[in-house]
Amino acid sequence: MKSFSTVLLLTLSSSLALAAPSATTYSAVTQHTEEEILTAARSSPVYTALEEAFRDATKASVEARQSSTTRNDLENGLCAPNIIIHARGTFEEGNMGSGVGVPLIAAVDAELGSGKAIYQGVNNYPADVAGYLIGGSRTGAQNMADQVARAASQCPGSRVFLSGYSQGAQVAHLAAASIPVSLYSVVAGFIFFGDPYEGDPLPGVLNNNVLTICNDGDLICDGLPLPIGSHLDYAKTTPRAAQWIKERAL
Repeated sequence: MKSFSTVLLLTLSSSLALAAPSATTYSAVTQHTEEEILTAARSSPVYTALEEAFRDATKASVEARQSSTTRNDLENGLCAPNIIIHARGTFEEGNMGSGVGVPLIAAVDAELGSGKAIYQGVNNYPADVAGYLIGGSRTGAQNMADQVARAASQCPGSRVFLSGYSQGAQVAHLAAASIPVSLYSVVAGFIFFGDPYEGDPLPGVLNNNVLTICNDGDLICDGLPLPIGSHLDYAKTTPRAAQWIKERAL
């Protein structure tokens, strides 16, 4: 992960005793620790400013998107040849989010056709600023890895694609580290949008099928905690991701 080298984050780090995670080294952070960080963070004016920035970014991405932002197809017992598991960005609604999740569903359905894919959002994932600052929610990452295991058991022969936007990309990176080697063959690819961990390799052969989409000028991809500008403009990139998925789908 690129270093958070701004004065803004240095100030926040000193006030919250936080440090940015180093590249591909994911420390053990429990749900209890996340809650402690969030409790401490609420007293920081810098954290409050960051929280407001992420909330404003989420509001901007919701405009004109009316489709459901929650999908639990896998948990509801459904199967299809292709399974998309997606982790939303910070403060996005539902478990898919509208900035990437909803348009990605539409784009994949357009490419693959009806009934060829089901969708599962990541649960047990608060998608808050504290999670972003520690390098991604560990509870969300574990849920994402567990969904891969569920898919393998429930839908044998299906291909699984893991996708994440912003903090969701962090979550997908962390999930990759928790997927057993025995399930690597189930995973057909990873798609990262606005990835704070851009360039960090995934374990083993999982790194052979990765699509990272970082818009020009996206400061989040540069390691800066500023969800502005092109970081809010990934919906238009979902057709590219859907085409990439189609090339690897059943």
